[in-house]
Parts: sequence; C-alpha cells; structure tokens
Amino acid sequence: MDNQKIILLTHEYPPKRGGAGTYCEEIVYASQKIGISIEAWVPDYAIKLNDAHLYRLPVKGSQDWICSFRLFKEIKNNLKKINQAPLLHLAEPGSLRAFIRFGWVIKKLPNLIITIHGTELIRFCKNPIERLFFLLLLKKAKKIHVLSNFNRNELIKLCPTIKDKILLFPGAPARNLVSDRAKFSKGVNKNIRILCVARIHPRKGQDRVLQSISKLPDDLKKKIECLFVGPIVKKNFFLKLEKQKKQIDCKISFLGDLPDEELKKIYQSSDIFILPSMPRAQSVEGFGFVYLEASSHGLAVLAHRIGGVGDAIKDKETGILTNPQKPEEMENALKTLIVDETLRKQLGNAGKEWANAHSWKSVAKTLYQK
Repeated sequence: MDNQKIILLTHEYPPKRGGAGTYCEEIVYASQKIGISIEAWVPDYAIKLNDAHLYRLPVKGSQDWICSFRLFKEIKNNLKKINQAPLLHLAEPGSLRAFIRFGWVIKKLPNLIITIHGTELIRFCKNPIERLFFLLLLKKAKKIHVLSNFNRNELIKLCPTIKDKILLFPGAPARNLVSDRAKFSKGVNKNIRILCVARIHPRKGQDRVLQSISKLPDDLKKKIECLFVGPIVKKNFFLKLEKQKKQIDCKISFLGDLPDEELKKIYQSSDIFILPSMPRAQSVEGFGFVYLEASSHGLAVLAHRIGGVGDAIKDKETGILTNPQKPEEMENALKTLIVDETLRKQLGNAGKEWANAHSWKSVAKTLYQK
C-alpha cells in the first residue's frame, strides 16, 4: 500500500469523547509516528491534536438518515477528485452506517477496511434490509478489524465466509492518559479513592456503583471516597444518581467532563477503578479502552463480565469481573478490594504490565501495511 492514499473516515473525533473517537485519533497519530501517510476525514467540530492531516466534512456526527446522507454525499464527491482508488478505513459505526445505507450508489467501491467496535453487530442487524447491506459490505472489505474475541466470534456467527480477513488486535490506552511517573503518595490515613470514568448513562452502570457502596459496612464507607468523571448525556439518569447519592453516608462527587491532564492526576491518586457496564438490547461493550487506561496507572479494576470487557481485563490477574445479573458479586468484590491492600497492589501492578503491552503502532502496521 506504499503509494495508495489512505483515508480514515469517522464521524467521531476529539474533542468528542468516547471509545470510537479515541480509536480514530490514536490510529492516526500512531500511523504518522511509524511513517504511514494518512488523512483523516472528520466532522467539522474536530480539533487538531497533533500534526494529523485532517479534512473536515460539513457534518455534525449522528447516525440519523440525514447525517448519513450528507456524510456519504461528501465522501462520494471527494473520492471523485482522487485519481487512484484509495484505501478507505471506515473506522467507527457512523461512517460504516453511511456506506451501508448509500454505498450501493458507487459502482466500484474503494478498497475498504472496516473496524467493528461491537454495537454495530446489534444495531445494524435489527432491520433486515440494513442487515443485508451490512453483510454485503463486510464481504467486500479487504480487512475487518475487531478489538476483542467477543466481537470476532459474533462476527463469524453473523457471516462465516469473512473469517479469514478478520484481524483481532486490541487497542491500547490513550497516550495522553497513560501514567508517565510514579503514583502519588497519598499518606497512611488518606481515604481509599474509587474512580469511575464514563459518560453518565444507564449503560455505564453508575447506579450499580452507588448500590455497591451503599451495601458496604459503615466503617468502610468512612474510609473511602468515590469520584465520577464524565459528561452527563442522560439528565434523568443523573438525577436518579443524585437521589441515590443523598441516601449514602459517604464522600461521593460528580466532577463532569475533565481535560486529560486533570483526569490523569485523578487516575494517579486513585486506588480502585470501577465501571460496571450493563447489557442492553441495542448496545454492547465491545472492548473498553478506559479499562486499559486505568490499568496503566496501576489501579485494580472492577467490571462486569459482558461483551469484550474480558479482553481488556484479565479476570483475577489485572482486575475482577462479576456477573451483571448478580449485583452481590460486585458488592463483595468491591468490599474485598477496599480491605485488601495487597490484592489491590497485586492486580494494579499486573494491570500496568498488561496495559503497557498494548500498542497502537502495532494496530496501524497491521491495518495499513502489506
């Protein structure tokens, strides 16, 4: 692919937070670092975080039909200006959905790489017609990148004939949030800090975190503090969390969305990371970069055993996975991590090694080089 133009297409990019946006920004940055020339076609709100070559498209970034049509129209018009067929990477659900809906308009599709994050396997198969065009696009793709064994297995069930072109490569922590110095010294009598980083949304399970804290003995509640970091995307759910919080005699704070440098400091001063993502009909946790971010800071990680989370957390080695249908497992695991400092450090140290073993450069080489 030496002389072939490489285009990464996404409708999610920083400053918008989320796994897909992180994926796209890190792939572009890693590609540049290893000498791969790549152009990112991004929404008009995107900001330039490094020397990335960005081409801003006049779209806002949603998956409704109007946005899909506008995105595809811009892509089609711009592809006409390129002499040689490019390698086009449909890097997240929004760009993929635009091609599922309108890709048939192009007589000869460019060489495609498709990344499957997880949710696509549910949402794009609900409508029989959309499912059909999704399968056709998968069959035409040159490479299909998945981030977890869960996604790989589900994809093969959906379309067995594409098995040989599926590439399983997990992502890595976002480079701006990776720990680059020793963890803060907190002192002997400081509270044990529990951290949850995610959008405030029912799928992320912040209510389960509060439920687990509420079940702790009173003496343990006095020894901990819990911080929630992330934008409020479901206001009614946030109001429910605030109501839960008032019923718990414990230091609990919602900090909203934070810049990377502030979030990094909070990671470094925390002890336990908890994010019990919940199974939902129209969504699945395909991997979870945030778990690797927490592990990179030496935090013991606690999560639900769903989707591709098991590829980000090694159960009983870098963290603890529990059954989402049995909340008492999460409650007991949290209590154990609070009282057992040795276990926390053991899981945290192993997690740091595990996170550091992941590389965005390896992903970029696999996707874009022959």
